[in-house]
Amino acid sequence: MNIRDEDIFAVALRLSKPWFIEQVNFEQSEDGYVPRLRIKINFTRGAKFIVDGEAYTAYDTVQRSWRHMNFFQHECYIDARVPRVKTNGGNTLIPDVPWARPGSSFTLLFEAFAMSLVKNSMSLQEAGRTMKVDGRVIGRIIRSYVEIALCEDELNEVESITVDETSVKKGHNYVTILTNIKERKVVGVGVGRDASAFKQALTEMESRKASKEAIKHVAMDMPPSYIAATADLLPQAQRVYDRFHLEQMLSKAVDSVRKREAVAAKELKKTKYLWLRNASNLNERQSEKITYLAEIFPNIGKAYRLKESFKEIFNNAAPHQAADTLSEWLEDAEQTNLPEIINFCQSVRKHWNGIISFFNLRLTSAIAERINLKIQEIKRSAKGYKNMKNFIAMIYFHLGKISNPYPQLKAKNLFSY
Repeated sequence: MNIRDEDIFAVALRLSKPWFIEQVNFEQSEDGYVPRLRIKINFTRGAKFIVDGEAYTAYDTVQRSWRHMNFFQHECYIDARVPRVKTNGGNTLIPDVPWARPGSSFTLLFEAFAMSLVKNSMSLQEAGRTMKVDGRVIGRIIRSYVEIALCEDELNEVESITVDETSVKKGHNYVTILTNIKERKVVGVGVGRDASAFKQALTEMESRKASKEAIKHVAMDMPPSYIAATADLLPQAQRVYDRFHLEQMLSKAVDSVRKREAVAAKELKKTKYLWLRNASNLNERQSEKITYLAEIFPNIGKAYRLKESFKEIFNNAAPHQAADTLSEWLEDAEQTNLPEIINFCQSVRKHWNGIISFFNLRLTSAIAERINLKIQEIKRSAKGYKNMKNFIAMIYFHLGKISNPYPQLKAKNLFSY
């Protein structure tokens, strides 16, 4: 049996009636070295096309061209005579073609492969070089994909979220990120790091059919703007202040004590990370040094012991004991009369309910921190983003777990990277 070239490419492109390949040939490329492959597609005369649920025949055609995936070393293009139809309402429309999304000059397979490269850690520039297009073109493909997916991909109800900020570039450019803790994915992004950004992120989440009234818990650090926004916009939600943020605040207080003591004590200089490290992670020599310095300099010794006992409370206290245990710790800490420790205690008392909530719910912002690290990695790979919309699109693309919006590719699982 003789198999024509046209039949082979028709199978590869998954064409079905009324579409067929009319011609396959090579043409001289612009560089004069590697010829381009051009695939000409046509449709059978009298064929009907579905537009808005109705079948119409073409009354004329327009010529279109799409960039396709390379055929070995050859750039490949699809040329097609595309029908125009007149609807019952008198509108002139062009039906969708099965190999490309509306308005795109690239085939779906080209876009899918380009996005898979970026999904698997290539930068836009690297993916562009691989696909032999400008990296900005890959960025526009991803942004279109994300915009369509966000419109069509409804969220499940969100009960527990984290709220965090991350920088877009050097300076004071930030975005606010809402993350669904259960599904570990970004569900809202707002520009800035204030109450209006928080509201914008919630509005974006609700545009995908997840109600803010369903949110029961918000795990967060303690920036006043987010605290106020949560009280205003999510009055039913229980705030849970992140234990790791609290531990970091206390570590800074301990270091401040060390700095103050080190002014008159050379032995405390260059010991910063010794005091900040967990006691369980110290080797024998370091442990002996801590013990020796804590005896000679009791203020830093007290601060260090309080830091370690604070962590133990969060590691081991049972929910019904946590409030009493933490209250006892505060009384001991306040008796040190160390201003840095007193300031920390005041912050704990001010945010008491949200801190105690941790022991019942055991929620933290750890997933937000991991997402933040991934976002910074995305930013570094692109050497920064000048366009905020492109940056937000990349956040959703990598961290939103959005579904493939292109039904032509769902059956072949081409978007399961």
